[in-house]
Amino acid sequence: MLVSRRFSLPVVLVACCAVALPAGVAQAGSGGPVAHGAGGDAPPLNPSVVGVPLARADKAIENAADAVDAGNGAEAVGPLTASRRYMIRAYRGAKFLIAQTPPIPADDASAARVTRKLSRLARRSVKASRAGVAVRPGRIGAHASQEFVAPVFADTATAVFNVFQGQYNAATAAVGMLPDVQGALLGRVQTSLNTAIILRNRLVKIVAAAAPPVPADDAQAAQDADDVNTFDVVMPAVGILLGDEVQQMQATQQDTTVPPASSAVLANALAADNQILTQVNTLWPPETED
Repeated sequence: MLVSRRFSLPVVLVACCAVALPAGVAQAGSGGPVAHGAGGDAPPLNPSVVGVPLARADKAIENAADAVDAGNGAEAVGPLTASRRYMIRAYRGAKFLIAQTPPIPADDASAARVTRKLSRLARRSVKASRAGVAVRPGRIGAHASQEFVAPVFADTATAVFNVFQGQYNAATAAVGMLPDVQGALLGRVQTSLNTAIILRNRLVKIVAAAAPPVPADDAQAAQDADDVNTFDVVMPAVGILLGDEVQQMQATQQDTTVPPASSAVLANALAADNQILTQVNTLWPPETED
C-alpha cells in the first residue's frame, strides 16, 4: 500500500500561514468546523479549489499502487487516469489562487526565520517517506472543555506549496511503480510521471512571474518582522522535494533489477527535474543549516 507523504505546513506553522475564514463562506470539501484545546489553534485548511483535487489525486495514485502491488495491473489503469485529471485540477486551482491573491510585500515577511522552519519540515517529510512512515495531519475532535473556533484557510503560498507536494507525491509514486509494470501499463505510469513534472515546471514559472524573488539582503533585513508566509519562504522547500525526487530516479536508473524499458522512461524525466531544480535553487537559494 502506498504511503501518503504529504506533510502539512499549516498544521505546524498555524501562526504564520493561516488566515481567518470570514463568516458564511465555509466551502464543501474544505472540512467542517473544528475545535481546539487551550493554547491551541485550529489547523488551516487548503482552499477547496486545491484541497479537493489534491485529496482525490492522492487517493487515486494510492489505489493504483495498491492494484500494482496486488498484481492486478488492469485495475490500476482507471486510478492512474483519474490521478492525472485531479493533478491538472489542482494545478488550475493553484493558478487561480495566485491570480486572485495580491503579493505580500517582501519587507513584511520574516523570510529567513520561517524558511529555516519550512526547510526542516521538508527534510523531515523526505526522511519519513524513505522510512515508510505516514505523516498525516491529524483530525482534531471537539471536547466539552474546548472552545469552538471558526475554520481557517491556508494562505496562498502555503496552498500552492501543497500543490507542489502533491506533484511530488504523484511523481515519486509513479517512479516507485516503474519496476513492477510493463507494456501498456508502463505507458500509463509514465504519463502520470510526466504530467506531475510538466505541471510542476509550469507552476514554478507562474510563481516566479507573479512573485519574483526578493534579494537575499532584503529577506535578511526582514528577519525581525512579523511572520508572513510568502513564496520566498516556501519555494526553497520545493527544491528539497525536487532533490529527493531526482535521487530516487537516479537510484532506479542504476538498479540492475529494474527492467530496461522501465529504466529508459526516466531519462527525459530526470533531465526535466534537474533543469527545474537548478532554476528553483537559483531563484530561491536553499537555506543553509546553522
